[in-house]
Amino acid sequence: MNRIDKLEAKVRELYEAKYPDRADWADWLYENHVFIVADFAVELAKRFGGNVEYSQASAMLHDIADSKMKRFDSGHETESLQIAKNLLKESGYNEEEMGLIVDDAIKYHSCHDGMIPNSVEGRVLATADALAHLKTSFYEYFSTALLEEKTPDEVKQSTLSKLDRDFNNKVLFSEVKDEVEPDYRRLKTLYS
Repeated sequence: MNRIDKLEAKVRELYEAKYPDRADWADWLYENHVFIVADFAVELAKRFGGNVEYSQASAMLHDIADSKMKRFDSGHETESLQIAKNLLKESGYNEEEMGLIVDDAIKYHSCHDGMIPNSVEGRVLATADALAHLKTSFYEYFSTALLEEKTPDEVKQSTLSKLDRDFNNKVLFSEVKDEVEPDYRRLKTLYS
């Protein structure tokens, strides 16, 4: 078994363990998001000259702490990066590879506060994650889940804000932005 297959098996094992403190949407993410992001990442890496294996690895690991803890836990990001490093090491990746995958691609894939990944693989991950949000039922699930905690107006604002960040900040290849703009516009109209 090659190392990307080992990594995938470890990611699946973590999500399938169903830890009691995992994110409320961990099962949904596992079944409807994580590997879709990985598929988009493979396509984008091939298209834009990124390392396909590193892009796929970062995509499988980008939400990994959700398998064990709630998203809004204060230690979520630190735990996510640590789990990713551990799984990569167990799968045969070296320090340099882990640095690119974890310390650039995963760490900056959300593109918060103007922080974007430096590597092609990191830009691939950010874009792949946004595509998985914009081209699947992600926003339907996201907005419905928010209704359990927020008012309809708060859900609308949170959804529109995330839509804007996905399209404007996370789609980091201009030709992909052109391709996905109709999806963005459709969702923007729907949630407005």
